[in-house]
Amino acid sequence: MTDLERFAAVLLSELQAEGVPPAGDLAVGSLLDRTFPYRVARRTLALDTVEDYEMLVLRLVAEEGAMVVTAPGEAAEMARSTLATRVPDLDVLRLLRSATITFTDDTLGRLDGVRLMPRAAEPAPDAPDAGQVAAAAGEPEPDDRIIPIRRSGAAPPPAAAAAPACWQCQASLPTGRTVNFCVACGADQRAPTCGGCGTGVERGWRHCPECGHALAPT
Repeated sequence: MTDLERFAAVLLSELQAEGVPPAGDLAVGSLLDRTFPYRVARRTLALDTVEDYEMLVLRLVAEEGAMVVTAPGEAAEMARSTLATRVPDLDVLRLLRSATITFTDDTLGRLDGVRLMPRAAEPAPDAPDAGQVAAAAGEPEPDDRIIPIRRSGAAPPPAAAAAPACWQCQASLPTGRTVNFCVACGADQRAPTCGGCGTGVERGWRHCPECGHALAPT
């Protein structure tokens, strides 16, 4: 399983945890801010830097591996053009926040219902691992990378994807175009970054976790 497939698999499990139909459209801004932000991906996928996280998001939006369909098509082309440069400018994600991605049926068939777990601590020396327990019981060794999510009942009916909303006043934002500022209150909709080192940060944080720079209130 590639690093991008691992990212997509955990994203699908996060959508499932939110009760969102995995076959629906997902706004890039929602992915970055709420559904699978860096602070969650860093813990789940053991990512080293926010740049690693943003590169994975950009590769997904670029339709790498044909795992998703990005709308509008110009957004996918912008992501591909950025990735083709010698040093990709990851700030382009700010311009792609209103774009949406939709997982393909093939991707859902391969990855939906599979959850990749974060790296666990080493077991105590005297505790048998899962492979030893399985061998003693005459069963095949489990794959410690994935744990299938057991499904029950019929799948919920597909629901319409929620329209993007302003993070400050919750007003609905226009779709099908780049929206940098809220049309109702004027709040900046672009992903916040540290003014000292450029690291992506979360709204409400008072200091950058990378360099300690004081952040402007949002």
